[in-house]
Order: sequence, then C-alpha cells, then structure tokens
Amino acid sequence: MDERILILAPRGRDAPVIAETLSSLGHRTLICQDLLALTEALRENAGAAILTEEALAQGASETLTTWLDAQPAWSDFPFIVLVTKQPGKRAQADAARLRAIGNIVMLERPINAETLVSAAASAVRARRRQYLTRDYLTDQVKAEEQLRFALEAGHLGSWDLDLDNRLLTLSPVAKAHFGRAADEVLSLADIEAAVHSDDIARRLEALGASVEQGLDYSVEYRVVWPDGSIHWLQVRGRPAPGTPRRISGVTLDVTERKAAETALLAMNETLEQRIGESVHELRRSNERLLNEIGEREQAQAALVQAQKMDAIGQLTGGIAHDFNNLLTAIVGNIDMIERRSDDERVKRMAANAREGVERATKLTAQLLAFSRSQQLDLQAVEVDALISGMDDLLTRTLGHTVEVRSDLRAGTARANADPNQLELAILNLAINARDAMGEGGTVTVSSRLADDWHEGLQPGHYVVIAVGDTGHGIPADLLQKVFNPFFTTKSVGKGTGLGLSQVYGIATQSGGTVLIDSTVGVGTTIEIWLPVSDAADRLRPSEIPAGETPLSQGERVLVVDDDPGVRRFIVQCLKSLGYLVTEASGGQAGLDRIAGDRPDLMVVDFAMPGVNGAQVAIQARLAQPSLAVLLVTGYADAQAIRDLVKSEAVLRKPFKVSDLALAVRRTLEEVSPAPV
Repeated sequence: MDERILILAPRGRDAPVIAETLSSLGHRTLICQDLLALTEALRENAGAAILTEEALAQGASETLTTWLDAQPAWSDFPFIVLVTKQPGKRAQADAARLRAIGNIVMLERPINAETLVSAAASAVRARRRQYLTRDYLTDQVKAEEQLRFALEAGHLGSWDLDLDNRLLTLSPVAKAHFGRAADEVLSLADIEAAVHSDDIARRLEALGASVEQGLDYSVEYRVVWPDGSIHWLQVRGRPAPGTPRRISGVTLDVTERKAAETALLAMNETLEQRIGESVHELRRSNERLLNEIGEREQAQAALVQAQKMDAIGQLTGGIAHDFNNLLTAIVGNIDMIERRSDDERVKRMAANAREGVERATKLTAQLLAFSRSQQLDLQAVEVDALISGMDDLLTRTLGHTVEVRSDLRAGTARANADPNQLELAILNLAINARDAMGEGGTVTVSSRLADDWHEGLQPGHYVVIAVGDTGHGIPADLLQKVFNPFFTTKSVGKGTGLGLSQVYGIATQSGGTVLIDSTVGVGTTIEIWLPVSDAADRLRPSEIPAGETPLSQGERVLVVDDDPGVRRFIVQCLKSLGYLVTEASGGQAGLDRIAGDRPDLMVVDFAMPGVNGAQVAIQARLAQPSLAVLLVTGYADAQAIRDLVKSEAVLRKPFKVSDLALAVRRTLEEVSPAPV
C-alpha cells in the first residue's frame, strides 16, 4: 500500500518547500515536473497529491481526467489544490478543470505549514481507508468464488425465487438441469412448463407447504428438456425471513439415481434391502452437502459482520482519540480562564463553553466504549448493591409515567466491571426502554447468575443484568443493526445512536457480551453478561483533601506529547502550579532529555507516532528507575497499559487543571525513592 504524497508546483520553490515540510513529519513525497509525470506516478499508486492551481493550466489535464475516470469503484483519489484567492468568480475553464478532478480540497494561498500538513495527513488517511475497502471487496469476491466452486464441485445448481414478484434467478448449473444454455433467460413460467405433467401437483403441494408453513422446500420431480428427454431433479430450498418473501435453494440432477432405482426394483426381492440402504446413504450424502453449504453461508455472514464491527470500531476509536486531543486543549484553557478571570460575564461564557465540552466528552466516551479503545477501570462489583443504589436515579430519570421494578437474584456475587461505566450502561438501557414505551409502562431491572454458554463468551460463571420493557418491540430485520454506532430509530434530535453501541463496547471489553430478545407488540429485554470476579475490591485511599489543588514541592517535570496544543496546555498548567517544567515533542526526543533534565516525573502521551507512551515509560525507567510516570491518553491499548509498572498512573483526556494537579501529586507520592 503506497502512501507517497505527489507534489506538482511548477513555480518558484513551492514544490521543494512543500516536500521538505511533509518529509520532516515522516511523509514520503515525490515531486512531479508536469501533469503527465503526475499521472504516470498515479498509475504506480500513491496516498495523495498536492498541486497548485496554475499546474492545471499547463495542458495534458485530459490525461489526468482519463485516469480519474478509469478508477475502480473503491477508489476516489484525494487531491489538495493550492489556489490563489480570486476577487470574483473563476474563469469557466479554470472552474471546469477543478471540477473534473473530483475529490479535492482547495486551500487558499498563502497557507501556513500546519494547515497544509493537517490536510495532507487527512487525505492520506482517506486514501488508506479506500485501500482497506479494496481489500475487503477482494476478500468478498474470493469468498463468493469459493462458494461457487463448492456448488459446481457437487454438481449443484443454485436458485432464488421472489414469491411476490415471481422473479426467478438460476445459476448456469441450474439452467443445465433444465436442458438450457447458461446464457438463456428462464422465467418461472418456463420452469413450470418444463415440469412433467404427472409431477405438477406434487411440486405445487411441496411449494405451498413451504410458503404457507415456513417449512423447508424438498421435492423430486421430472422435467422435460427441449429435446424431449426426461430427467429427474431433486430440488431443495428454504424460505428466507423478512419481506419480500423469498425462497432460495439448490437443484441436483438425480436422473442416474432414479434409473438405478428403477433397475433395482426389477431385481429379485433379495436385493430390496441393499437398494434401500444405497438410496438412504445417497440421500444422507445430499443432506450433508446441503448442511455444509448452509454452514458455510452462516460462517461467511458472521465473518462479514465481525469485520464490519471491527472496521467501524477502529474508525470510531481513531476519531475519538483525535477529538479528545482537541477537547483537552479546549477544556484546559476554559479552566485557566475561569481561574484567572474575576469578570462574572467571562465566567458565565466560560461555563457555557464548559457545558458544550462536557457533552462532547460524553460523545467521545461513547465512541471509545463501542470501539473498545477506552481503558475501563475493572473491579469486583457487587451488582445487586449497585442496582439498588440506582433506585432513586432511575425513578427520577424515567419519570412518573413509568413503573420501575427490580428482581435482583445475584445476591452477593461480584462481576468484573467498571462500576461507573456499568451504571451508565444500565441507565442507557432504562432510558431506551422508557422511550420505546411511549406513553408509559413498566421497566424491569433484574439480575441472576448463569453458566450457559453463548457465542462470544468463555465457559464459566456470569452475572446477567437484564433491562426489560413493555414497549412496541424491535422488528426482526433491525435486530442485527441496533448495536451499530449512530443507528437509531428515534427522530432527529432525540438521540445520538450511540447508547446501545456503548453498552456493547463496555460489556465486551469487560469480558462479557450483550444479548437482545424482542417481540413486536410485546416488548424488549436486553441482557448484559459479565464474568463473575473472585477478586477483592482494591480501594485507593487519597491523602489529598477533596477540592484542593496540590502545588509543587520543587519537583522537576518532563512533558512529552506530539500534539503542540495539548503539550502547551500541560506545560502552562504545571508551571502555574510551581513545577520546574521541560518539554519534548515526541517519544525519542523525551528519552534523549532524561539524562540532562533528571526529572522527578515524566508526563507522557500514550498515542504518539514511532514510540508510544507505554514504550517510552518502560525505556525511561531503565535509564532512571526512580522516575515517576503519568500516562496521558485519549484512548489506550489496555494490555499495553497493564504492562506498565504502575498501571493506575493514567490520566484520561480531556482533563481540567485540578485533575492534572491531583494526578501529578498522587503519582509523585506513590513512587518510592530509588535505593542508595
């Protein structure tokens, strides 16, 4: 997967300057002399292209347009075009050349390096997602080819019938079973006309039973080929759930078997038993083959669903991480404004801004929970006690029109969970249940112990938390979508579509799963399965009084973060608290400063290019064993965090000045002095 950034800027030193700026941040670049060279480089693959508006006026733009028009369906190559601000509308020819490129981002000159680098990084990320889409489509084509090969190897034809529109689709092998060529168009009427007159009633009876009772369709009948020859077919199918009504299945030419059966019937009675056994074994073989085909289809569907959820999880996790970096700088500066300003009007505006940031923080937390990128504080939680403590909260939140019932049977059993996130999950489910009932009803929160096995769970004992309602229920065709992020049946403005996806992320990251059972017109019950924990609660007493912001006692702090805005905020906060602060813009740069700065504490971001925060912490402690480390993260690989000596020294973005002050002081106090 080639992620070079192509550069075409024919005037002055624009091209070398752009290349040098991008190369300094790790991007591979290629300077092109003209549009022909750019188009040739595109044929060899690239991640993005940066070109100036005047480069398009040099001619040969048709060559580039031809290449763009020939892109495969998955590809929409990203361009960044540097344009000169115009006093009025652009000339029609210039505007047409820009439109012909398609996927472009136009940046007006003069442009600063930070904006250009950000746009280039976004374009490369977009191209990377296109490459992932290409790989996914390739895998899907391979899977379909494997299924086709299996059907052909078994001499099975496939068919699909839309009962409402009487539209029939047959594979080439199925058409051959009716004596027709692969390119011949066959309708349902053609198939019915080919059935032997003595077998029409039997076929219709089997089809009617399948359609009316939902039974598997299985029948054998004779067909008359265009050349007048008669052939026996075995036809099997299964109705598909949902609307429109459909039946799909396979055909098998059993003419030879039927001929053998007829010949055997003419033999003496001593061979009847052997004939019956042979026929039975053949039928069993056919059934096994059909079962294997069905299992393959189910496995393929499960794989596609898993890949989709994983891809969405990675996407949402990355977005939330970048968003948390922005929120950290915003919330920190709002906090600084509130602390330093005595103007009540300014404080009110800062409070309004803080409220918006808190809503954004909740949204990113939901995205991280779904993507399983948020590190949970897993503890041994007594579930019944936690639910009992939520009685008042649930009653107030759901309102007087909803009756809240509880049926707690887990006793003193403890589940492996993050108590705060578990409360949020239960509250989300209860609010969804209330919204599903409209004018009111009954919400039941229950718990029990179970050791049943379900897909996605390890064998063992589980605490099951169930939230049920008496609402309108969820249609069967939507059940597979309810855990997708941003999917919601609520009207615009009534929900983000992240509630159930967050519950799913919390449960799976805790080692459990989520099950849903819904009947239209009756109600819905959603269960959270969490593994039983035999670990004792770990209390973390704090000697720092609540509400106080601890100050420095003369310690030295090294701040390592690749995001300039976040790093600048942390440095300013620590200096205001009295700490002696030095800073580094990356993991290796931070390690290089250890020997000279001799810090007492290193505040390091987890997600950095090259060397992540966990790796920096491990290497830094090798150089200075007494060094205290505070890991700052917008999202984190839980296993990498657990590999740290002190996994509790983690501060999650976004955070306030007071949060940073407390985390720094606690981290410094928890590190024992190095032995002399």
